[in-house]
Amino acid sequence: MYLVCRESVTNTFTLHMKIRATIFLFLFFMLNDVYAARYPLQNQNQISDSIDIWLKWAKNSTTLNRDSRLLLYKKAINSAKTSNPEALADISYSVLQSKDSILFKKINREIIKISNKIEAKKAHGLSHWDLADYYEDSQPDSAFYHYQEAYNILSNMELDASSAHYPGSILIDIGNLKDGIKDHVGAERDIIQAIKYFNKTERPDKLFIAYNSLGIAQNGMKKFDKGLEYHHKAREYIPFTPSNRHFDFQNTNANNIASIYLRKKDFQKAFELYSVLERTDSLRLKRPNLYAKVLGSRAYAGFMSSQGDYKTIEQGFVKSNMILDSIGYNYGKARNYEYHARVLAAKKDTLAAIQKALVARNIAKETKNNDRLLSSLQLLTTLDKRNSAIYARSYFDLSETLQLQERSIQDKFARIRMETDEIIEENETLSRQKQLYGGIALGLLVFGIGVFTIISQRISNQRLKFKQKQQESNQEIYNLMLSQQGKIEEGKKSEQKRVSEELHDGILGQMLGIRLILSGLNDRTDEAAVLQRGELIEKLRELEEEIRTISHELNAAAYEKVDNFTSAIKELIQNISDSAAVRITFEYDKALNWDQLKGDFKINLYRIIQECIQNCVKHAKCENIVVNFFNKEKMLHLTISDDGIGFNTAKGKKGIGLRNITSRVKKLHGQLKIDSKNNIGTVVTIDLPMVFALDGSLKQEELHETIQAV
Repeated sequence: MYLVCRESVTNTFTLHMKIRATIFLFLFFMLNDVYAARYPLQNQNQISDSIDIWLKWAKNSTTLNRDSRLLLYKKAINSAKTSNPEALADISYSVLQSKDSILFKKINREIIKISNKIEAKKAHGLSHWDLADYYEDSQPDSAFYHYQEAYNILSNMELDASSAHYPGSILIDIGNLKDGIKDHVGAERDIIQAIKYFNKTERPDKLFIAYNSLGIAQNGMKKFDKGLEYHHKAREYIPFTPSNRHFDFQNTNANNIASIYLRKKDFQKAFELYSVLERTDSLRLKRPNLYAKVLGSRAYAGFMSSQGDYKTIEQGFVKSNMILDSIGYNYGKARNYEYHARVLAAKKDTLAAIQKALVARNIAKETKNNDRLLSSLQLLTTLDKRNSAIYARSYFDLSETLQLQERSIQDKFARIRMETDEIIEENETLSRQKQLYGGIALGLLVFGIGVFTIISQRISNQRLKFKQKQQESNQEIYNLMLSQQGKIEEGKKSEQKRVSEELHDGILGQMLGIRLILSGLNDRTDEAAVLQRGELIEKLRELEEEIRTISHELNAAAYEKVDNFTSAIKELIQNISDSAAVRITFEYDKALNWDQLKGDFKINLYRIIQECIQNCVKHAKCENIVVNFFNKEKMLHLTISDDGIGFNTAKGKKGIGLRNITSRVKKLHGQLKIDSKNNIGTVVTIDLPMVFALDGSLKQEELHETIQAV
């Protein structure tokens, strides 16, 4: 009961504190705005100090909730964007250090948007750099993208002496990121490029970091001698770096060199180097993480080089783990337990070795230390013979998964790099085009002025008028030539279209029917088949004659179709029905004299019916077709229906036949409608205004012209 009451009192007190903090913030901002309005000059001089105060308060105050801190950061942003845009980068970095990921992403997004809008390039680039650091451990591809954005912005602007190293530092971050996904070659390339920046800016501290990273990349590629060369090169720059960094640089460098000797299995040399590091003053106090790593590595190297007894070696592992526990750094313990297991395995204490290796595996899995997890599984495969297959399978699956992940991230890096390069190249091209067009425009302007001046001075008004008239005449002649050429081309296209329609709708349709009948007669040798083949040969001869008459534009078959319209349609239907084994019904209004229709109307109508029936035969897989046309208030109502498979009228492509039907209906000022349903059939409906000849027939010359027009 006492605990509940105490908790209630504590919550009430905390609530009151938050309310008081919020009220104080409101009064502070209100008074600050009043002061800024009354004393603008004094306020201008104190803006930077105000921003620093707001940032420190937002970062260090324990009584403010997230909304209150957000209010402080936004106040700082509003002041910075109008008076000191570069301070936007300081705000982004301050929020990043606060470790509040939700707040950081919200503020950083706003700063990137504002800095880009007001063209504060430095703040824009640094904000992308902060976002890349935020994503570095969790989302390498996003980190790489923002590193690239930061590098492209900062490397293409003028930076002062204190900021000139920024592009190189970003390249180091990109190199370390690539090294983490096993792209050691890519890391090496970026770090070497960074070294060029640091040589220009004369930054020995950055050169130490660059050569140190380059040595680590070589270690990852197992180029141990090259790695040692780079680490020794890094050591040369330490005396020229700021004195307050000597301790960290010296011990980091010594540990990296010792690590290479350990990896190349020169255990004696590694033990000597780690022993020197262990005796370094204040290393345990200033760098407990590094000191613990040195203890574990020294113990393993000592055993492998026969330096010291097992008890001393075991104490090294125990002491290292105690230090790591004290600082809460479990990630490094997996390494100690694996080394201890290897020592026990060498002493033939297999059971204890398996236990230590299992602990190493479990810690590596919990801390997502994939490299150590792989090596511990590999060790268990050799130690635990009973479960060797299980560990081997786990090792293989994990190795395969990690390789796929690394390859996927490397591919994403390549795509981001390529897209970034394309954007840069495109911007450069646009810039060059803009300059080129500007130069051309200026040149044309100067040239025009010069020409105008010369003409004005040297040519009289009378000669100028004469030339103008001559120019007008030439232009008129040119326009006439263009017009004539256009008419010639139009006539060619019209004639080509006519011949195409006649060949497709007439001759091709009949040839299809003959081909289908001949296919059915291939296996028959009776007298009726021989007779029918003879008739088909005669048909082919008629088609030959029709082709010849089309070429001479004197199609006698067309005349027959025009002069006896319904008979021609019946003959057409009978031929297709016999050849395709489809039942076709023809119904029409017998009260109307169809032969009085104009010739071009009948020819187009004949071709429409012919093409529709052929489409039914070729595509619909139908058994019955009904052709029906009749007169309705001087309108021809034509329907052609089948009981075939139908088709999707919205998605179906238009072939040349359907395009010809549409063209002919349009030519006759009619309307076309197609209704089709799957597995039910298709209905084609056409409404045409009928056109009659004056005397019910056509003269020979008029008929010839009509056929030509169709």
